[in-house]
Amino acid sequence: MATMRHVFITEKRQSLLDEMEQYVLGDQVDHDIMMFGTSFSYEVLDNFNRYKSTSWKELETPSNRFDSLFAYTFNLRQYDVWMHDNEGGMQGMLTDLAKMWNTLLKNSDEALEIDGEYTRHGVIQLLNDFKEAVESSYSDPPFEFQLEETQTAKADAHKQRFLSEFGEYVPPSDD
Repeated sequence: MATMRHVFITEKRQSLLDEMEQYVLGDQVDHDIMMFGTSFSYEVLDNFNRYKSTSWKELETPSNRFDSLFAYTFNLRQYDVWMHDNEGGMQGMLTDLAKMWNTLLKNSDEALEIDGEYTRHGVIQLLNDFKEAVESSYSDPPFEFQLEETQTAKADAHKQRFLSEFGEYVPPSDD
């Protein structure tokens, strides 16, 4: 359990995960065999710009923005071909995505309507995994996903508070 991260998936979040899968995959959603190439990265970039300029702006509460951005980012990570097969132009998307997350995560758990002990920490881990995947993918110049360190520190503080109440933390083994 010490090495696992959980995000509680509400009915609304599940619905948005499905919706954002369709948003990211476009015409390929629900296909048994999907074809990914450089053109997919263009679709991802175009869809992100549309998401940021329309869908994101229509979401009025921090909790709605959180659920939507979580679902969108999860699907970007899930279908990550765009990280490896693109012809540039993706850094602007990553910069904007990181800014959206950094701003959003400054809200309280109550405003985001999330569980601070699990969901916040789980999302921070998802973002750190996303950052690692993006920054280790081939790109010239290398991609950067600038998640603020304070977000990681905030999640660690929640974890420490939880552990002080419920038990001892056992770090993962190197095995």
